[in-house]
Amino acid sequence: MWTIYGNKTSTTTIVALPALGERKEMFIPLANYMNDVKWIVFDLPGSHKQQLADYSIPAFCQLIHEVLVEQHINQAHFIGSSLGAWAIQEFADLFPQKVQSLTLLDGGHYFLGERGEVHEEVELAANIENFDDIAAAIQELTYSMPNIEKAAYEHFEQYFLGNYILHNDLYAHHCDEIAYNALSKELLTTNYCLKQTDISLQLVIAEASADDFSKSKVIDFKKHFPHAHVTFLQHGQHYLPLTNTAELAMILQKFYETPCGKES
Repeated sequence: MWTIYGNKTSTTTIVALPALGERKEMFIPLANYMNDVKWIVFDLPGSHKQQLADYSIPAFCQLIHEVLVEQHINQAHFIGSSLGAWAIQEFADLFPQKVQSLTLLDGGHYFLGERGEVHEEVELAANIENFDDIAAAIQELTYSMPNIEKAAYEHFEQYFLGNYILHNDLYAHHCDEIAYNALSKELLTTNYCLKQTDISLQLVIAEASADDFSKSKVIDFKKHFPHAHVTFLQHGQHYLPLTNTAELAMILQKFYETPCGKES
């Protein structure tokens, strides 16, 4: 599923893809900050218990391309959060002529398989009778994050409450569990990082939540893509569009104002 935020008549388009397990609505605060442009935002495969024959990232990219053709979008800026950062690189590999720039948010700067981790199936929350239990857990998570923007606490809490839906008369996480695990495993086994590109590129790292391995991989990324813009947000949390909205909006606006997104 997808929708349009912002200025629907704008000739500037941003395509945004969320993190694993998340929804297109995670970009609402950011789109509100940058409401002079058109935002086309997508849910990931399996969102809202959607069942598909193919949950893969290449199939998802084909769907995105079909939407852009249908909407007569010749080129767009692409933003991907976490899993979305790998997905937009696969899109750029398949349809480079459609991509004006790529912004990787706290992900996409290395192949996850390099961590040497084995995929473990995740059981998503389900069969919850009392929504208050969900709300209490989300409130605890929200206010465990220090030093984020004041408005972000409310945005974060309200967004995550929306991740839980009534399913068979009980509350459950909105994601289809098969889709969630298929996408998670895919990122560990398939390298979607671009090998080379002339596309304008930037990486934004949430320094407060990134681990040492992720931070170390930024060095390799900068060597491989010397033209890329790289920013560490000191108080950044993993869900940057929700937790560091104003800072991220300023970074994006500056990036888009730079000719070709490259250093002058």
